[in-house]
Amino acid sequence: MNLPLPVLPVYLVDFFGSALMIVLSFAASRYAFKLMRREPRELLWSYIYMLTLALTAFSVGRGVGHIVRDILVNAGQKEIWESISPISGAINTITFIFISAVTLYYSFVEKGFLLLRQANAKLGEAFEEIRRGRDQAILLERHAITDRMAATLAHETRNPLFTIANFAKSLLRKCDKDEHISSRLQIIVEESHKLGGLIDGILKVKHDLPCLMHRVSATDVLAGLETSGRDKAEVARVRLHFSPSPDDIWLKVDMESVVVGLSEILINAIEASPKGGVVEVTTGHEGDMAIFRIADAGKGIGAAIMPKIFEPCFSTKEYSGGLGLSFAKEILEANHGFIKVESVPGKGTTVVVAFPAAAPEGDETAAAVGGQIGR
Repeated sequence: MNLPLPVLPVYLVDFFGSALMIVLSFAASRYAFKLMRREPRELLWSYIYMLTLALTAFSVGRGVGHIVRDILVNAGQKEIWESISPISGAINTITFIFISAVTLYYSFVEKGFLLLRQANAKLGEAFEEIRRGRDQAILLERHAITDRMAATLAHETRNPLFTIANFAKSLLRKCDKDEHISSRLQIIVEESHKLGGLIDGILKVKHDLPCLMHRVSATDVLAGLETSGRDKAEVARVRLHFSPSPDDIWLKVDMESVVVGLSEILINAIEASPKGGVVEVTTGHEGDMAIFRIADAGKGIGAAIMPKIFEPCFSTKEYSGGLGLSFAKEILEANHGFIKVESVPGKGTTVVVAFPAAAPEGDETAAAVGGQIGR
């Protein structure tokens, strides 16, 4: 090979460039194949693999053609190259046609794939709607079962409980000198009253007993709540801290049922608290709402469990029917109350119960007198 110096670099670049193009095209095809194997459902990787195969075929055809041409021309066999060059050109043309076909094929397949993806999304939405409907039907069935069960149990246990409380009171009067016996009888009376209050609250929610709405102060409600939760807190070795608002806060509710509903929330806070912990109970007002806050320092409630805590028959405790909070929510809502739960896992839970505030009795009387004078 005897080439003039300015032409030699051109042939060397063409020769080694063609060889490098072939090597790189095979490397690209190999990497595209790995991507397709890693995610076989991804249409884009399949397209890239087919495209790299077509480009590899083009690189081989063009690169080999250039290498053969350089060798034959520089070896003085230009006639041989001129006879086979149409074959090389035909191979390159075929590879271009293949590349175009792959691109067109991908565009059609992509449209079909997008339609399939949209159909799959609609199917997923329909399935989610069916699941929500099923969950709602199950929840409604639970409510219906618990309503029937609660009404039946309340009616069946109210009279026997009343009898037990009366007998315990009678025995307490006869045994008032024996402190050992009288203290136990006193516990029976107090627990009977608590259970009777819960039963009355359930019956009021079911409209089997009338709700006696009176104007009461938040301080009186807090005092009733303290009395009902004191024994439970002592047994659990949890301290209750009550912080009434310095301002007079009034609300129009059925006093007994509200205390019952709040007591259920307080008991849950006590049970969630560690031994030696403190449950904070505070009152206040926000705008025209009277606010009760019951906060514990327990483990908190996870995000997955939060939507279910007021569902009937749901409980994270081992021996619990999961009805206490469900009935508490119904009782408080029957008194026009609203419940909001705030919880941070690991730091505790705060239950906020809000009632429409009422004017103090003196203010309402003055307003009524003023209205009569105006007329």
